[in-house]
Amino acid sequence: MSRLTRRIAALATSVITLGAAVGVGSGAGAAPQPAVAPGRIAPVVSCPALATLDLARVRTSVGGAAEVTREGHRYCSVTGYISPQTRFEVLLPVSTWAGDYLQQGCGGFCGAVGLSLTDPSRTSGYQAPFPALGNGELVVAADDQGHEAAVNTDTLWARDDPQLRVVFGYSSEHSMAITARALIRAYYGRDAARRYFDGVSDGGHEALDLAQRFPGDFDGIVAGAPANNWSALAGLFEPWLARVNLDRHDRQILTAEKLPALHAAVMRACAGADGVITDPRACTFQPSALRCPAGTDTPACLTAPQIAVVRAFYRGPVDRRGRNLFDGGMPYGSELAWQVWAVQPAADAAAPGDTVAAALGLNYLRNAAFWHNPPVTMGLRDVRFTVAEHRRLQEVGDIYDATNPDLRRFAARGGKLIIYHGWADQAIPPFESLDYYREVSRWSGGFTRAQSFSRLYMIPGLYHCPCGQPVDGDPATVVDMMTPLVRWVRDGIAPGTLTLPVTAGSTGRPPAHLSVRPFDPAGRAPHNNGLNSDYHYVGYATTYRPGAALWCRQDGPALRCT
Repeated sequence: MSRLTRRIAALATSVITLGAAVGVGSGAGAAPQPAVAPGRIAPVVSCPALATLDLARVRTSVGGAAEVTREGHRYCSVTGYISPQTRFEVLLPVSTWAGDYLQQGCGGFCGAVGLSLTDPSRTSGYQAPFPALGNGELVVAADDQGHEAAVNTDTLWARDDPQLRVVFGYSSEHSMAITARALIRAYYGRDAARRYFDGVSDGGHEALDLAQRFPGDFDGIVAGAPANNWSALAGLFEPWLARVNLDRHDRQILTAEKLPALHAAVMRACAGADGVITDPRACTFQPSALRCPAGTDTPACLTAPQIAVVRAFYRGPVDRRGRNLFDGGMPYGSELAWQVWAVQPAADAAAPGDTVAAALGLNYLRNAAFWHNPPVTMGLRDVRFTVAEHRRLQEVGDIYDATNPDLRRFAARGGKLIIYHGWADQAIPPFESLDYYREVSRWSGGFTRAQSFSRLYMIPGLYHCPCGQPVDGDPATVVDMMTPLVRWVRDGIAPGTLTLPVTAGSTGRPPAHLSVRPFDPAGRAPHNNGLNSDYHYVGYATTYRPGAALWCRQDGPALRCT
């Protein structure tokens, strides 16, 4: 089937409108003026008046509006849905608004609103609190990306509804921005001065989608650990982690008990005296160094089958000829974060099928990856790790993938973008961000020109998230990207080297802080026999290029994608 034109029957019939925001009248009249401090902006209508707004022109239905107190500050909480069924909440400060707007991303396959006033991204688990957010100075909004689910690994919503795939894939955050803008205009009688988006993981994917597809929506964007190469990540990398750890009895080969010794060995071999692996591509550790003596199997060593699993983890999915089907594999230094994500304790009889990686991968393949769905009983042994399967995944994946490197429209509108990724990210290999930003630099006319509107920061030791771990990395850090982003957008001060406080470390004498400079992925990369080095991703040319994204519209009972 052609990737340029597809006619797909859809169950949903409502049309998503992705047009410009419209002005909304004040409805129920002026509000009693709350006491506001100098420099703060007062509402022009009451909070309950927002409940009666007719926002049909932006495909939004307001369900309720009521004053609430969150984190010690009063807000007008507006809830409702955006057609066809994206639930949202917008918090509008009653007396403390300083004029800016923050929209927060989601995680996994989303399915819940749950905005945060402590983590500006709402999902990272390690981003530092942002003072303006904690002080009630921002309008804040979040949505469920078009569906409701008990857990963010669920994808059943996508199985028989192609339109909901589009909402999840790229339109939800644009629609949320339009709705929030209408509510801000109605409540305060003016627009936000500056608009920011902060997201991690799937939220990082949303962030890059906005910069690529809707470059006028936001002035500043943080894309943390972005899952932008979505189709290959969810369809090949995640199931690979479970598949290669499956023995002939469908039990896991590598267990969580082995991870502390493996991590300690990697850190001894590759970390500096300060306990920091600055670039896992320079590490040449071989898992065979921990080979168990004949006839033994203890937590301090690896059996031959376990060595093979560890090697496959570090290398990432490959076909039978050894060709890389994704941008590398799990990085050196991420081993302690493998628990829950890819391995479980030996006593867990359901592992590796109950790992996060298995759930994300299989649910995606069963319900969201193809125009014609496979049986819901599709299992790990049914996944095909071939170049042909990579191509097939891109057919629908171009709805989800946010890999267009041509950000010149975003830059021309004055947008500022900060991408960051942990060098020890176990869930989304950091090499994905290297490949993407290398092409961003090229399409911008070189690294220097790309720096006029964007930054890439690679953070040593940072895991994808705590994800059940006691800390967020080795060394563990606190990440603050909103402060430099706001200074860049508001004051024109471009970020340089960032100083991130270190809270814990397992090796050597951990430094008090990490100094992280803007990273140029076009620089000379380490070449060695390490398992994170010298990968050649088969999808590089077809993935990181302009023009691959699918745009879809509802046309009567059909969804047309071109």
